[in-house]
Amino acid sequence: MIDCRMIGMVQKAGLLLLLLAPVSQAQTGQHCKTEHIAATAPSSRYRQQDDGSIVDTETGLMWRACLEGAAGKACDEGEPLELTWAEALAYVPTVNSEGGFAGHTDWRLPNIRELGTLIELQCVGPAINLAVFPNAASADVWSSSPAHFHTHYSWHVDFETGAFTYGERTKPKAVRLVRDGDS
Repeated sequence: MIDCRMIGMVQKAGLLLLLLAPVSQAQTGQHCKTEHIAATAPSSRYRQQDDGSIVDTETGLMWRACLEGAAGKACDEGEPLELTWAEALAYVPTVNSEGGFAGHTDWRLPNIRELGTLIELQCVGPAINLAVFPNAASADVWSSSPAHFHTHYSWHVDFETGAFTYGERTKPKAVRLVRDGDS
């Protein structure tokens, strides 16, 4: 079950950061308030692998460093895919059946709580640690979590502000894959 109080606090913090950012910086790229807000996703928390995966030592999850569709060490090759929720759910088994990624074939869409662990509350535009997740777009990224109160909506994270939100499943959004880390 999703804790609505946590979602509300993250949404308010993301909006506050966006409002605090000078317009010129907010429009031209990431802006971080490191002197006012403690890091929520510091680089020290992650272990970057040579195969393009990232291990979160706090949660034990392994993430693909790039959004799906992007590649390369700096995630600067290709374009991030934008898929509907149904397409995103169908995409993952295809990745796994075609050999997976980084030697693993158990990738999946993260649930909303897992995806929310990537939010860097110090930053907006995007609200993610760019040292760990290079060239991460200020994109809406799907989670696997349906919005139980509405059958045509599912949860996603707006990485422009770091807000948890929900949207129509037919509206394309980016995809970032995760897997449970190795013990």
